[in-house]
Amino acid sequence: MKSMAPLYVLFALTSTAMSQAAVSQAPQLDAFAQKLLGVSDAQTAVWTKGARQGLIEVAPVNLPVNPPGDCNHYGWPVATMTKDTLIVMHRRIPGHRAKGAGKPHPRMSYGVVLRSTDEGKTWSEPYDLRDCMKAEDRLRGGVVPLSHRAKFDKGNKSTLGYKVHLHAIGAARSGAVVAVNNHGVFRSEDAGRTWKHFSKALREDTFKHQIINIGPRILDDPKHGLLVFGNWFGEVDQYHKYSEKLVALSSLDGGATWKAEEHPVGFKQYEPAALLHDGQYRFVTRDQNQVRAHRQMSWVPGQKPIIQKTNLQDPRLVDTVDLSFNPVTKRLEIVRSERHRMQLWLWSIDPKDWATGQWRRECRLLARKGGFYSVADGFHPAGAIIDKKRSVQHIFIYIGHPNGPAGVFRITRTLNTPKLKQLLAENN
Repeated sequence: MKSMAPLYVLFALTSTAMSQAAVSQAPQLDAFAQKLLGVSDAQTAVWTKGARQGLIEVAPVNLPVNPPGDCNHYGWPVATMTKDTLIVMHRRIPGHRAKGAGKPHPRMSYGVVLRSTDEGKTWSEPYDLRDCMKAEDRLRGGVVPLSHRAKFDKGNKSTLGYKVHLHAIGAARSGAVVAVNNHGVFRSEDAGRTWKHFSKALREDTFKHQIINIGPRILDDPKHGLLVFGNWFGEVDQYHKYSEKLVALSSLDGGATWKAEEHPVGFKQYEPAALLHDGQYRFVTRDQNQVRAHRQMSWVPGQKPIIQKTNLQDPRLVDTVDLSFNPVTKRLEIVRSERHRMQLWLWSIDPKDWATGQWRRECRLLARKGGFYSVADGFHPAGAIIDKKRSVQHIFIYIGHPNGPAGVFRITRTLNTPKLKQLLAENN
């Protein structure tokens, strides 16, 4: 059993919601939250100033206060919003790095959800989506899901399970919430209060394809239904065997059944962040050939994707991004980790310049101490939420140690990017 840090408050009870008006007090971070964040006093001071001005707010969502066994790494959050309810889904597993992380546990989960009806100030108790599964589905092939047995259950060669790696979430046009993760497909008709599991969806006996790794966002197309984007990932004994495809899964029955459409893209793309904009699907995706760059893809269903190299280059270890359209600046924006220095940055591009692939680096949202995958881990900002009504973006990240503990945090920032940039320049 891994040693645990002292136990502190689980949820952030922030004093007020972020809005266009200035807030009077920044959220208070307890010692455990501060330890996981690992930021400097100067960073904290800028956040505090920004919170008072209504520009940025950082607060915990779910921290590993009383984790099951060694599963104290709460990571890879993705989120959606239906009406005024925020819904976040994250993993609860032994670690990012298998070595030294500890052992699996019956309560490890790849689908823990929380909901907030007050803009992220308070959160519901975490709910394990496996609790709505049949017993035989919950443990199909073992405690560890199919795609992660090569990491956390190497001796288990069972081919039974759901053929999904990573996870996605989104709101349907009806307002229902759909989530896909290593345990299969789930749907909620009441903004995340209760959930249904589609027992057969993407299961090994109904989905006659390789495991698919998926990007963070589910979109609902008026013609094609629910869409999930990703790439083939090999089989249980072929961990990380990427193809060079864009794979689109579509469902016309709310998530019960899925069909696959695939197109060659010429590189090993991974976890594409998707957005429907100007009548086409746009993606910023990881180039896993050398794991040092992001590329763009543009796609219309039934047509071949258009691929574009970008200036989004790093020395190593690129992370999954969030891609969105900012209705205030009228620019496309990404939230992007620079893991080689443990920083989180906001970038933007004018939609008319999309074909150039030349993004503008706007401002640094966070800088953490420590080396990535050594003593520090984060951030996976994918699956963020644009709240047009309140003119803010809710970004969800994980941060901590690669073997745990690591926790989920919310960064809420104004959509007035120039004003935010001016504030954060003081600490950049």
